[in-house]
Formats: sequence, C-alpha cells, structure tokens
Amino acid sequence: MAEAKSESLPFAAVALHNNALAAFNEAAMREGGAYYYGLQQAVLELGRHCLIPGSRVVALDCHIDLLMPLVLEHEDLCRFVVLSPEQERTWKCFDLLRTRVRLGFVDVACLDLEKDFPHLSGRMFLCLGAFDAMLPRRRKEVLGSIRRHLERGGVAMVGARVVHDPDHMGLEGAGNDHRNGDWSVGEWEACFQEAGFAKATRIYCDSDRIVWALER
Repeated sequence: MAEAKSESLPFAAVALHNNALAAFNEAAMREGGAYYYGLQQAVLELGRHCLIPGSRVVALDCHIDLLMPLVLEHEDLCRFVVLSPEQERTWKCFDLLRTRVRLGFVDVACLDLEKDFPHLSGRMFLCLGAFDAMLPRRRKEVLGSIRRHLERGGVAMVGARVVHDPDHMGLEGAGNDHRNGDWSVGEWEACFQEAGFAKATRIYCDSDRIVWALER
C-alpha cells in the first residue's frame, strides 16, 4: 500500500453539495439506512487515503456497521482498536469481531470518552457521534487528545451536529459547560485549529451535521 500524500484528501469541495444528506441520525449509521452507504464509502475512502501496512485504526465510538468494511479491507495489514461507552454495544462489537479478536487483528473494549481517553497512537481515528452529548470543555480536551495521538500523515474523521445561527452562542460561549450545546461550523473549526489540527476538510454534510477529516 503506497504512502498517502498529506497535502490532499480524496474529496473535492463540491462533494459537500453533491453528497448533501437530507437527514443524518443514528439510522444513517446502520446498514439499510438511507445514507448508510454514502457514509460508509467516506470511511473507506479515508482509509484508502491514509492507511499503510502496520497502521493502527482507533474507533472511539463504535458504529460497527460502518467500520466493518474498513476492517475487511485492511485487516491483513492493520490493527484495529474498537471502543464503545456502553457495555451492550461493546459486547455487540465483540460478538461480530470475535474471530478477529482471537487472531489479534482487533481489540475491543468499553471506554467512556466523557471520562477517559485511550493512550494509543493511531494513523486513523474515527469519532462520528460521541461529541454531540459532551460538555464543550470535554470536547476540546478530547480533540486535543486525538491531535496528540494522531500519527504524522494520519487522519481523524470527526462528525458533529451544528447550528447555523451565528448569534446562538458565540465563540466565547463555546467554552461554557452547557450540555448538548451545539456549535456553529465556525466554532467547530475554530476548536479544531485551537486543538492544533493544521487542516479540517468537510467531507460529508446535511442540514445540521457535518463530518470532517482532520490532519495534523
């Protein structure tokens, strides 16, 4: 597998409009959901862009239906760490991946990002839904941790709900601890910059949710 070129991601800016979603919710992350396959393809494209032999992929909030094609495509060359904040989801992931866990391709564990962060470096991080319920201060801490643990040449895929009213909170308000306080696109991207990411590319969006590819 060739080394990825860090200066460009495999997504044109026009993809924001061409691939715009009509709805994005938990159903979109399950097989058969209206937008499942488009989001799944975005995950696969990021993997093809950045993963090289020996890479580690860290899924911080397991959406196993989206992750499984990436595992199937790269399991012979890469190591996967799959995390979930809930025991039930953790056991579901383990049940689907038990053979790969036994063979050493995959590790599965229960970890709540609101309280902890895995002390693991990775070439690809996935966090598609966990930020929505976090306190703003914790969001910043987790983004900073992702940046510190992201290997050079790697990519983090981050999804978050956004609001489009620029006066709803303001950049100063983004630091306050209001649970479920959604940020504007500008506030999220300012937070990415504050965390130390050199580049944030919007790769998927709908009316109230955006998925970014973050590079260090």
